[in-house]
Amino acid sequence: MTGASAGRRRAVWFLAFWAVVGVASYVLGVRNVLGQRAEESVLDAAEFTFTPPAPLNLVSVPTIAIALAVVGVVAWASHGLRRALVVTAIPAAAIVAAQLLKLRLLTRPELFELDAANTFPSGHMTVFAAISCALVWAVPSRVRAFVALGGAALIAAVGWQLLAYGWHRPSDVYGGIALAVAAFALAALILPPTSGGPVVLGRSTSVGLAIVGWVCVAAAVVLVGIAVANESSALMLSAGEFGGVGAGALAARTMLLLAGRRAA
Repeated sequence: MTGASAGRRRAVWFLAFWAVVGVASYVLGVRNVLGQRAEESVLDAAEFTFTPPAPLNLVSVPTIAIALAVVGVVAWASHGLRRALVVTAIPAAAIVAAQLLKLRLLTRPELFELDAANTFPSGHMTVFAAISCALVWAVPSRVRAFVALGGAALIAAVGWQLLAYGWHRPSDVYGGIALAVAAFALAALILPPTSGGPVVLGRSTSVGLAIVGWVCVAAAVVLVGIAVANESSALMLSAGEFGGVGAGALAARTMLLLAGRRAA
């Protein structure tokens, strides 16, 4: 099997996986009365603030433009013009798609709350996830694993903040992550990126991110059960936060594997 064929097979798998995550988040969290009630309890437990700390407070149109420009320059210097165009165009498309989905295409039925606006997917989460994903593809192969770890930490931190400060529901966070990663998986399916060299600690990083991701997802599921049994909004919030950490780790692992096969 050629490298391109293997890359496309991997891209198909990840595209399907993250599409399922995104659709399931919307169906279960937004279009389901039990999901709406559970996510309302998350908002009840959050401590809302208009002035969150970094990194959440860094999002604006100018900062997004600057971040994309920096990512593009890094990719151009490391891999050439084509990669630079890809890692700037895909995040931009994902960010625009998030706004279209949230404001124009998707709705939130009044199953539990009245006149509640649709907030799925989170635009803030899409921004951070898309730029983190782009940076994994932009940097030289030898440092890609370290950047993936940083991206996982950033996505997890932003997801945690969005829930802790009451800016979004868990489904919004998961939907934003899924949208960003699925966009890159689709790009990898059309034109698999080449590795360009060995990825230092790539295999170890991939395994570590998988372990952290699935352990956090399992912890989130257990916490949901305990929260329901004890009618605890605080535990439901913690479940959402652990789910975001798990999704961030799995997203970073996906980008690491989509970027190329070689590891050292």
